[in-house]
Amino acid sequence: MSYSYSSGSDEATVRTLIYDTTDAAVPVKGTDYYFNDAEITAIISQNSNDLWASAADLCRSLSAKFAKEAINLGLGKGDLKIDLTKKAKFYSDLSIGYDRKSTGGSLEEFMDSYNIEVDSFGNDQSEYVGD
Repeated sequence: MSYSYSSGSDEATVRTLIYDTTDAAVPVKGTDYYFNDAEITAIISQNSNDLWASAADLCRSLSAKFAKEAINLGLGKGDLKIDLTKKAKFYSDLSIGYDRKSTGGSLEEFMDSYNIEVDSFGNDQSEYVGD
């Protein structure tokens, strides 16, 4: 596997979008990465040079990878909790935003919701917020 990061290249841009850069020397600069250069180049080519769509595909791949490794482990009575499921969700959510950006949308998401409010007497004062 090979890793390179030449600023301004399409591969570098996609690496930045999916947090696959190893600028820090932890553990060793240029050795701790998810995808090699050929894999990123192939995905960019498959997506007709659409970097947002390429980043979304790679994020889905990372989400699947981390979902297989995900564990939620609690030791004792809540003294220590290790939750590796959030890594998979992070990349899944990131892919949704990048898909939206690829199709010309924005990364923001607006949805109808309820503004939940309970007064001091316990009465529900909630209201529907939306169209």
